Amino acid sequence: MTYHAIRCEAVEVRTDTGVCPGVAQTELGEVSVIGPRTPESKGICCQALAAMGPMKLVMATAEGMEWQKKGSFDITCPHGHVTFRLTRAS
Repeated sequence: MTYHAIRCEAVEVRTDTGVCPGVAQTELGEVSVIGPRTPESKGICCQALAAMGPMKLVMATAEGMEWQKKGSFDITCPHGHVTFRLTRAS
């Protein structure tokens, strides 16, 4: 089975400061890479990671899917403050 790492970038933070008010304090432009085990970089808010889980799994393992035409998939965290763009990193 091929497993592709997923690049996750905070492409929009809807606050005046550009920083999420949640405990993870996600900043605009922050990038994490999610590999087969855990985020390989600074890390991602646990609630945002849970929200992106199903799509992350599809992007990491499936071929021939509709999102591949665009090359990325945007998902907003459960609190609505941060939009993440998911793309294959490998």
